[in-house]
Amino acid sequence: MDKNTFYLTFKTVALAAVTVENFSANTAHSFTVAAALAFCCLFTADYLICKASVRFRMICAPIAVVGCLVCGAEDYFPVLLLSAFEIIDLIDAGEYFYGISGAFLLLAVLIFRPTRYALVSAVLISAAGVFTRMAIERLEYFRRMSEEQRRTISAQNERAAKLQAYSATLRETAALEERSRFSIRIHDKLGHNISGSIILLEGAKLNMKTNPEQAEKTLKTAIENLRGSVDSIRGALREERPKRGTASASELKELLERFSLNYEIKTNFSVEGDTEMISAPVWSCLKDNLTEALTNTVKHSNANEFSFKIRVYDKMIRAEFADNGSGASGFSKGMGLDGIEDRVTVCGGKCLFQCGVTGFKIINIFGVNYDKGIDSGR
Repeated sequence: MDKNTFYLTFKTVALAAVTVENFSANTAHSFTVAAALAFCCLFTADYLICKASVRFRMICAPIAVVGCLVCGAEDYFPVLLLSAFEIIDLIDAGEYFYGISGAFLLLAVLIFRPTRYALVSAVLISAAGVFTRMAIERLEYFRRMSEEQRRTISAQNERAAKLQAYSATLRETAALEERSRFSIRIHDKLGHNISGSIILLEGAKLNMKTNPEQAEKTLKTAIENLRGSVDSIRGALREERPKRGTASASELKELLERFSLNYEIKTNFSVEGDTEMISAPVWSCLKDNLTEALTNTVKHSNANEFSFKIRVYDKMIRAEFADNGSGASGFSKGMGLDGIEDRVTVCGGKCLFQCGVTGFKIINIFGVNYDKGIDSGR
């Protein structure tokens, strides 16, 4: 219900109450009917045209007040009161509407001295109107807030889409720049050496029959150049290849961030120690166990936060998966937890489970058996 419908409804109710009272008081029935029809036409016209022209409504409301004064303010007091409230609302009194309306009610009672029936009817209808008007204002407020939130969410979604597209473009550009830089590096370091070696080999082929000694020297030089080129390739690849620990930790962090985005569960990830001491099988085990732990968090824990901590010590690696959920009490191992335990055992480690009022924890402990200083160059 909007305010136009609100005022039409309550003015019509007030007019009906006044008309019933006038009929019961044995007043001139023809005049009462004529006045009721005139007021009905005025109220209907006000309702139909006010949406197109507020100025016309500013005319209809004072006409209704004048009509009440002509017909008898003491008898048509409820209609007079509601028409006055409508005028106060039209002048945009804002937060002072109820104060001004209450003051007008007291002054109108003192000036016009309405009949007891008219006064009681006016007070009851006005009280109902106040509560209804407050409800309408509240609904309008929530409607405006909903529209603003919808516009904000739409703008945020559009911005997020643009950021994702920009991020994808940046990743693609970075990859292309990295490939270009690597290709230039290989060309600068190896292109000239290999081209020179090919020339030497061709010269050795020509001198093989006429000057075998010179051909042999040329072959040795070409072989040394090619061997140096191969060493340069290995060195370049070794320098360009990211560290295993850094790459694996980044992969686990990305997995947690994607999980948090999909399920709106806060995630924390922390790593301490030298991650290069973690072997490839252990990294694979941790990734599979993290995936299983996240799945169990969604299915069983009712948690809103998940943390994954990796601590690398001199002789031990400790990984902890923890949530703050409430579904851990009285747990029994199923296929998921058995799978976690089996993977840890295959890597030579131990698996512990802890449950309590603060949530559920999975602890994996591995021994350090990786010599980070050895690189075969293969």
